[in-house]
Amino acid sequence: MKPRTIVIMIFLTGMLAGCAGVDQDPRSGGLLGGISGLSSGSYENRVKEREARLEQLRATQRQLDAETGQLEEQKSAAYAKVAKDQAEVNAMQSEIAQLEKKSKALAAQQGTDQQRVAELDKRVKALKSKMGQQASDLDALEGSGLGDADVDLRRKQLEKQRDALAREYDLLMKMQMELVQ
Repeated sequence: MKPRTIVIMIFLTGMLAGCAGVDQDPRSGGLLGGISGLSSGSYENRVKEREARLEQLRATQRQLDAETGQLEEQKSAAYAKVAKDQAEVNAMQSEIAQLEKKSKALAAQQGTDQQRVAELDKRVKALKSKMGQQASDLDALEGSGLGDADVDLRRKQLEKQRDALAREYDLLMKMQMELVQ
């Protein structure tokens, strides 16, 4: 055989060996590889695999989009709850400030009320003393030796004073009871 025939035979054998691969990539085999890939169905199988992979990626993307939506809703709900809780805290702080103000006012008023009670106690004691003095004046008047007309006049004056003192005493007792409550 001629060397030229041997070279052609080797060349054709190499080309046929290149076309014999079943799972070859049609892009790497040239024209004969492409023809072989189309005829064996490996090109179509690769296209189907890629389409299936693309569909998987799209399904994963849809799932991720849905999860993102859910997370955004949870985030919005969390922000709304935080805002609500913050509003409640602000309202409570405002109430606490008002209660502190009332407490201070009541403490000041209590101090004033205690002073008023002390003053009323002092007046009550003074009235009791006056009433006691008047009672002893009335007792002394009975044995004073004055005439009946003078005694009656003095007695009426003392009784009016006693009645006025009793009314003032009653009024002071009512005021004291109101302050104590």
